[in-house]
Amino acid sequence: MLISVKSALLFVMASYSRCGAISASRGPNRRVGSRRWPRKSACYRCCMSVQNCVMEQGGMVRRADGAAPTWAGEVASTERRGENDWQSVDRALRTIARRRAGLDAEEARWLREAEALQIWEELGMVSMSDYLERVLMYAPRTAQERMRVARALGTLPRLAEALGGGELSFSAVRELTRVAIPSNEQAWIAAAQGKNLREVEELVADHRPGDGPEDPKDPAARRHVVRLELSAETFALLRQARQVLDDEHGTGLSEDQLVAALCGAVLDGDGAAADAGGRAKFQISLTVCERCNQGWQHGAGAQIAIGADAVDRACCDAQHIGSIDGEAPERAYQDVSPSVRRFVWHRDGGRCRVPGCRSSRGLEVHHIVHRADDGGHDASNVCLLCSSCHQAHHAGTLMIRGTATELEVRRPA
Repeated sequence: MLISVKSALLFVMASYSRCGAISASRGPNRRVGSRRWPRKSACYRCCMSVQNCVMEQGGMVRRADGAAPTWAGEVASTERRGENDWQSVDRALRTIARRRAGLDAEEARWLREAEALQIWEELGMVSMSDYLERVLMYAPRTAQERMRVARALGTLPRLAEALGGGELSFSAVRELTRVAIPSNEQAWIAAAQGKNLREVEELVADHRPGDGPEDPKDPAARRHVVRLELSAETFALLRQARQVLDDEHGTGLSEDQLVAALCGAVLDGDGAAADAGGRAKFQISLTVCERCNQGWQHGAGAQIAIGADAVDRACCDAQHIGSIDGEAPERAYQDVSPSVRRFVWHRDGGRCRVPGCRSSRGLEVHHIVHRADDGGHDASNVCLLCSSCHQAHHAGTLMIRGTATELEVRRPA
């Protein structure tokens, strides 16, 4: 009886109070008249029009005309604010942006914890990516990027703090983690202040990890974005090809390594037969300046600037055609003779020599002691590496020492 009396009393007050607030106690859903309201509501108000009934403080808007209910915090309340009160709208949206950045920072912290605990195993899932796709509903590429950023923020506390405080958005932080290191992260944060995402992307472009925002830009460091739309059949083939290449290399390839391996399989021509024949892998695909050693790779009529590490890698297994400024061609030659190359190919079994990598595709000759360090071209100083491992070595992420018979390979700790 007490509940009935209270409900009736509330109904009477609501019917006679057009703009008055009615408090409701916590507990189960309360019924006012014929309407049921969520228990988290704190007050009800009917304003300006008897057709609009707004439940404030996170409640829902219900209209007598049958329109779909919406959250009161999202309603453009011209009745309360005035149609020209743009500052309120701006403040609300900026608050949402700060809250979203804070959630992204919190998510990154928990993602690191989840990876450390290998949480997917406890839930019967196959990987961290599988967990993110199922629990957070991320697409595979998005899941990969979220984990990359989360790991980076674990070593970049100032950048993580800037994200958590809403000073920078997740999109901006994502770009900065490509180049920032602990010693210069504050400089990157300062340089990104007041810039939109496109401006931050341009700020980061042409810089390598460890560079500062004031360091000279290197066109060869630019990452080129390629977007593909594939049919279901082609997408399935791509996934199968990735699985084969991942298994061969003993690790998951990056998108760059995957595309390089696929392109290399096409450009190799006869593949193993050509490698065993002793012909240099890089013949006329590069142009290198004799003065500054800047290299350009030829791609279907376009010349793309490449970095010094890519030039060094190509020179390990190149055929030199001489200057192209003269009137007549020079005699072509290759540093590693065809006979030595054939011997090395058979000695190494036609596969990459890096332990754990079983790739037999895209093989290249590598000088263990670099040519710049007076390394010779004889078989004892030459071994086979796949394109991914060869590039990783010249980029400084894979250490290779010793001799061809006693090869020492180390990865950074």
